[in-house]
Amino acid sequence: MPALIHRTSSTVHVDATTVDLCGEDLVVEFEPHWTGNGLAEADPDGDGARILTGQEIGHIRVSAQLWDGQPPLSDDIDAWQDIAEISAAWRSAFIDFGTTAIDEDPAQRIPLPGPGHYRLRVHGRHRDDGDPRDGRDPLEEYLVQIWPAPPAEDRVIKTSSATAARWSR
Repeated sequence: MPALIHRTSSTVHVDATTVDLCGEDLVVEFEPHWTGNGLAEADPDGDGARILTGQEIGHIRVSAQLWDGQPPLSDDIDAWQDIAEISAAWRSAFIDFGTTAIDEDPAQRIPLPGPGHYRLRVHGRHRDDGDPRDGRDPLEEYLVQIWPAPPAEDRVIKTSSATAARWSR
């Protein structure tokens, strides 16, 4: 049975409709195509991934979990609008939410067992609940589960948001 190794959560500032997951460079410079799953895409050159959000600019909540193997699908799968898995090659010893993290605390980084290939299962909810948002709108949220795994094809587990449908054509 896979074990949870590390978890963290952070409020992140969204700019240009994406949240960057980056390594030591703290920069993600590739342009995603967004034609696959409308949720997440990995940098084909390694050490970066982007999550596509429903907001162009604003604040969202991102939680991340590092597992030692493929975690089971969440019991609350119905609580998420979109879920997709992507493979990412990582050269760094951590994954960071980049320079957009509001609380620039290194403790928010996800320590990795080392450079290598990883699988990221990204969950998203409240993606269609307004842009811009006010205090009455729900906070957009993401859960990223990470584990060591050889490269594999992207996998869409669930897609029900208009945001994913618009971008994955």
